[in-house]
Amino acid sequence: MKLSLATTELKAAVAGLGKVISAKPNLPVLACLRLEADGKSVLLTGTDLNQVVTYEIAIAVPVSVPISLLVPLDALKDVLRTAQCDSIEIETSKDAVTISYAVAGQNIGRRVETPRIEDWPALPSAVETKPVEPGFLAQFKQAAGFASTDDARPLLRAVYLDVDSKTGHKVVATDSRRLSVFPCGILPLAESVIVPSTKFLNWSKLEGETRIGAGKGVFTLRCGPWAFTTKVVEGQYPRWSQVVPAYDGDRTLELSEADAAMLIKALPGLPAYDNSHEAVVLHMDGNAVRVFSRQDSRSPESAVRLESSKHEGKGSFSIGLNRDYFRDALLAGFRFWEFQDAVSPLLGRLSKNGRDSIHVLMPIRTVDHEVQRAEAPATEAKS
Repeated sequence: MKLSLATTELKAAVAGLGKVISAKPNLPVLACLRLEADGKSVLLTGTDLNQVVTYEIAIAVPVSVPISLLVPLDALKDVLRTAQCDSIEIETSKDAVTISYAVAGQNIGRRVETPRIEDWPALPSAVETKPVEPGFLAQFKQAAGFASTDDARPLLRAVYLDVDSKTGHKVVATDSRRLSVFPCGILPLAESVIVPSTKFLNWSKLEGETRIGAGKGVFTLRCGPWAFTTKVVEGQYPRWSQVVPAYDGDRTLELSEADAAMLIKALPGLPAYDNSHEAVVLHMDGNAVRVFSRQDSRSPESAVRLESSKHEGKGSFSIGLNRDYFRDALLAGFRFWEFQDAVSPLLGRLSKNGRDSIHVLMPIRTVDHEVQRAEAPATEAKS
């Protein structure tokens, strides 16, 4: 039985399925995508057992007999890299498939051995989904950037969809050194759920009208031709609201867009101290605000001045920051910051009056920037 599929559709499907199908799976069958055709619909499915992705292709000519076969993802990728044709034919036979395509006007047939269709594993079943408000995917992806990357911490290598918050439904992520909270409208979920931060959910090509649902230990998302189901993370997510500081506004910093853009460019290039490569110091003294670092305790400071930002607070104040974490917060749009002291967390918001989106950032220790300041004059760069 032969099946003809548009090359553009296959390329789109392979790009997403590759986010789930492992390059080095434990089982040969997991290196394959499953193709099922019935009527005017073709479903391409990939899995790593914990997550399942399906791409649906509509075909003009109905298939007369249902088709179910396996195709190794790497083989299909190789074909798509060289194919110069509008469609590709896939034909099944015992223990193999033949992929036919054209290159420079010449027809090529490639026979690929496959595992048995009976070896395909039982997979988590998708649950019923309901529409979610526009912007959910963008908020999820933004929050996921602040989740942990440590495989040993599955609770934090995830995004928390909180429907129990007293201030509205939230998308939350933390890696224990920073916390980000974003509003997401009303989520159609009966209870809060911890969703693993996966390559597929963070994929930039995943966009459009979205539906979500959760239950029976799984989370399902549908978006355009895609259906994604993953096992949720079991356990108690940290009570994030308890770590959000409540400051009285005695000391604040409102970054201008120009200064934020300059910092995003400048932070990676500031010199690094021997034992603290990520550290920079944010120093505020009246209207003078700057971010600086130094190579070591004997080297001069290298600083950038924040000329158009607004600081409010009495006396001088310095706080050490992880430059990468601070830059991530700036990239996410956080411009208004509140402080208490050099060892308490910073509280960031998108704007002075914005209360829905929150970023909490823990300070870090840095080289003592006050030592020998008079003997080590700063070299400053104006924005």
